[in-house]
Amino acid sequence: MRLLLLCCLCGVGLTQHGRVRVMVQLVGVRGEKGGTIHVGLHQPPGTGFPGPSALTNTDVAPGGDLRVTFEVAPGDYAVAVHHDANSNGRMEANFLGIPKEGYAVSNNVRPRFRAPRFTEARVTVTRDTALVVRLVY
Repeated sequence: MRLLLLCCLCGVGLTQHGRVRVMVQLVGVRGEKGGTIHVGLHQPPGTGFPGPSALTNTDVAPGGDLRVTFEVAPGDYAVAVHHDANSNGRMEANFLGIPKEGYAVSNNVRPRFRAPRFTEARVTVTRDTALVVRLVY
């Protein structure tokens, strides 16, 4: 009985302390454009990537030194950032589908004629991790 209790207590401790921080620094933000910056942390298989995340999303006001921190279990993740300058909740694009608003993904992936894929932006997180993503306008 004592062994079972000890195992349960140890398991609870591991679950509570098994989380890590993913700290995302946003570089190249054009604060003068106003609006809102949406930062999403995605898990595999990356459904909906690079749009809003089913896992967690954070909105921040543009300007200054922008950092966002997520607390998650170790694993594979990808970050997607959208500077919604007109605050309409969607990415504006021209007639060719090229974004008219700022965006970024982890690993600073920049495919030429398509949206970034989750597999390209994937980061394996095993401990506290700092990511720097550069917005493109």
